[in-house]
Amino acid sequence: MAFLGILVAALSGTVIWYWRFKMMREAGNEIIDSVERMRGAYRRGKRRKQAEAAPLASIADPAIAAVAFFFCLAKEKPMYLDAAKDVIRSRMKGIIRPGDMDEVLVFGEWASKNVNSPEDPIRRFRDLWLKALDMQERRQLIDIAEDVAAAGGERTKEQEHALQTLRRTLMN
Repeated sequence: MAFLGILVAALSGTVIWYWRFKMMREAGNEIIDSVERMRGAYRRGKRRKQAEAAPLASIADPAIAAVAFFFCLAKEKPMYLDAAKDVIRSRMKGIIRPGDMDEVLVFGEWASKNVNSPEDPIRRFRDLWLKALDMQERRQLIDIAEDVAAAGGERTKEQEHALQTLRRTLMN
């Protein structure tokens, strides 16, 4: 009988320790799962930020690219954004179909929200503009950009620098 008692005690101890190790393993797995979920959320957030910046990469029309650039230029003087929007609307009237004007303006404004510098769209759209626009259309693009920068008064240093970059890029 003593042997049976020792056997039951050893078996009970084994079962208890097995259960404790199993619980520790499950707790460890839950911690690892939590860390992986946090890591995944961080990566998704990072990708989301990259995707938000990607609207500029999806633009294939030189007129829409110009509107997005004009909004980037206008963002340098946020107090006069409405005046710049009116300038963009009036100067792009003959270039963009009237039925598409509102949609293009909304898209251009949205696409420019995450752009840090007005020079970024110049670099991104340089090849598109050089291939699609003739010299007169390039000059018109520069003139409209100058009017947008002049909306609300004096140009800022950033706007002036962006306009110089635009002139150098398109006229050389």
